[in-house]
Parts: sequence; C-alpha cells; structure tokens
Amino acid sequence: MKQPSYILVVNGTKVQRPVFVLGAPHSGVPVIAGALARATGFHLGGGSTAVLNAVYSVARNPTLATEKVAGTASLLREAYAEEWQLTPLTCPQCPGSRGVRVPANVSAEPCEHSRSVTRYGDATPELLFCADALYEAFPDALFVQVIRDGRDVVARMAEDDISLAWHKPSVMKPASEFPNHFYGLSDNDDLTEFREASTVGQCAMRWRGAVRMSARVRRNVDSDQLLTLRYEDIHGGEVSVAKKLRAFTGARVSASHLVLEDGSWGVGAWRRQLDRDASAELYEKAAVELSHLGYL
Repeated sequence: MKQPSYILVVNGTKVQRPVFVLGAPHSGVPVIAGALARATGFHLGGGSTAVLNAVYSVARNPTLATEKVAGTASLLREAYAEEWQLTPLTCPQCPGSRGVRVPANVSAEPCEHSRSVTRYGDATPELLFCADALYEAFPDALFVQVIRDGRDVVARMAEDDISLAWHKPSVMKPASEFPNHFYGLSDNDDLTEFREASTVGQCAMRWRGAVRMSARVRRNVDSDQLLTLRYEDIHGGEVSVAKKLRAFTGARVSASHLVLEDGSWGVGAWRRQLDRDASAELYEKAAVELSHLGYL
C-alpha cells in the first residue's frame, strides 16, 4: 500500500504533486524544464548544492536508493526543503540574487514573490537515477521522462567535458555496486568492457544504462504519475507537447516556451559527428536499446 504524502511546507505552502523532469544527459530535459519553470505559479529548481550532492551520491552508489531508500528519501526531502526556499537572496526575481545588498533581518525570510508560488519541481542533472528515492520521498510526485535518439545523445556526450569527467578512473573508483545504471554496468564484466571502450563506447554504455533506468521507472511508478515524451516530437509539435504537459501537470505551459531560440535541435547530428568506427561501436553497445525505443 502506498504511503501517504509526506507533509513538506515551503514558503508557507504545502508541497503537493511536485514535478520531476528525468532523462539521460543531453536528452532534452532543459527544454521541458524551461517551459515548466516559466509557467505561472511554478517554481522549478535544478542544481542546488544540497540536491546535487544527494543525487550524485545515489547515482554512483545505487544501493542507497534500494537498500537504504528511506534514509535517502529523507535526505532528498531535506535538500528540497532548502532548494525550494524563496528568499530575497535566492529568488531569481529579487535584486538580492543579483548581488544587491539585502538587510540581514529579512534575508532569510520568504520574499514577496514566494506568495505566488503554488507548485514546485526540479530538473537537476542525473535526477533519473534517484527516481526510486524521489517516489518514496514524495509519493504523490509527477514524473516527466524525456527520451532521445541515443546516437545523438552519445555524439553530444562525447564532446562534453562535464559528462566525460565522470569517466576518469579516479572518479570511477566507487563504481563497484551492480547494477550501476549511471555507468551502464550490470556486473564486473561490464566494468572491464567500459574501461577498455573508446569514449564513444563508454558514452553508449551510459546511455544504455539510462534507458534501463527509465524502464525501471516505468515499472515502479504508477502510470498516472508518469509522462514520457520523445525529444524528436517537440520540434514542430510544440502545441501538442504543451497540451500534454498542461493535462499531466496542471501547469499552464505555453507552446512558445518549448521553442529553442537558436533553433539548434540537433536531430540526426550524429551522422555528421560520428565516423564509421564510432557508429559501429555505438551499435555494438546499445543496438538493443535503440531498437526497443524505435530508433533502429
């Protein structure tokens, strides 16, 4: 039986049906997050130190979200209680967030804009790998999953220094718990394969792991609390996607906010960015997942 919603009050408002946007790196999460963040009455966090620390701890040590899920859920609730606070120093609409001096006696109090916020959410990178703990922490949460052609994802990851920083041997030392979807590892053989693979191969394994984690989310989260969107359907389908988001979240999402200003959707960019050998290794690592999602 599902637990009742945990009562969390932020800025004087009870947090109900928070929305979490999930996806592999470079899968289009910022597009959906940006549209939600601009909806009236919606405050979407993303990347605070407290939340990032919790997320990366769970992503790299998956047993924290399974064997110690209750403790991890509590840690995440505390992190969001901090991240969602809107004060004159943290609210993006207040001068204090831009370096203007704020009197000490009001700096920690809810700001004037906090009164207009009725819904909360988050789109922190790698949040996908904390979905189980988030569901435990907020049983009434809504999850928006974004999927994208793994070939385009891998092409982008292979050029992203931040993504590649996780591949360094010194950073991968804790990768000994299996399955470890953050790195796309099922067992020690996968770990050996990862270390011997090229950069593209490693990125393909990570995307593969994210897809497997997404499948786990679909199995564990009630269907009425999960919306899956395909990145390729957003460009040219902004009106349809906005309608789906409005119906699912209740937020007044505008189709215009789903339009990328520079028009750089990058659909099919892998054909220009990956040579024949790189493409062959990508298919070797992730052909099953690409086929399952309809990209092959």
